[in-house]
Amino acid sequence: MWSGCTSGRSFFLPLHYTPSYAYPMVVWLHCNGFNEHQIDTVMPHISVRNYVGVGIRGSRAADTMGHKFDWHDSPASIAAAHEAVCEAVDEAAERFSIHGSRVVLAGYRDGGTMAQRIAFRDPDRFAGVISLGGRIPRDRILDLSQLRRRRLPMLWQWGRDNEQYTTENVNADCRLTMSIAAKVEIRQYPDDNEMNTVALGDIDDWIMRRIVAESSISDSDRWSSTPVAYSSN
Repeated sequence: MWSGCTSGRSFFLPLHYTPSYAYPMVVWLHCNGFNEHQIDTVMPHISVRNYVGVGIRGSRAADTMGHKFDWHDSPASIAAAHEAVCEAVDEAAERFSIHGSRVVLAGYRDGGTMAQRIAFRDPDRFAGVISLGGRIPRDRILDLSQLRRRRLPMLWQWGRDNEQYTTENVNADCRLTMSIAAKVEIRQYPDDNEMNTVALGDIDDWIMRRIVAESSISDSDRWSSTPVAYSSN
């Protein structure tokens, strides 16, 4: 494993990284009040072998020391977060060996909501999106027909006692995903917090089953990657 920070992003390389293999990639958006290094905590519980990962820093500072960041829901901040994600994946494709059609967005709480915002803006660029305890965004969808055509794979993970996990909220979110024809899997956990080892391990199961095995989007050259030796990174 290796982690480094450049311009508000932190990379994670799998154990025994092999440059001849095109790895799926997890793009992680932290919860409010944290930073891009949250990926160093979560990736070992998702998988230490299966993915290249990158953590993205939130768009708004939440303390004076520059250690904590939030995700703001203004149009400019959403666009900036979208750009930051794309730039991070572009950098990963240049430095490491990744599979350009297996890039998955994932996030915790507000980071999960932002991950969904970005996926809704650019559904053909991402293989799927995962939200741990983050509700579906209510922003205006830019291209409804594109989303319906794409049928975006989504994983929702909810703690049963999360105060946002109510029947009303879940029904509203399900109606929205039905309107965009998304393929949604919902998992519930007996706690008020989705950040646990079982939920993180289930992310690996879902990606391998729904993204890697099913090849949910057609091959793309957008993030094509040329294998490079580890010593070159």
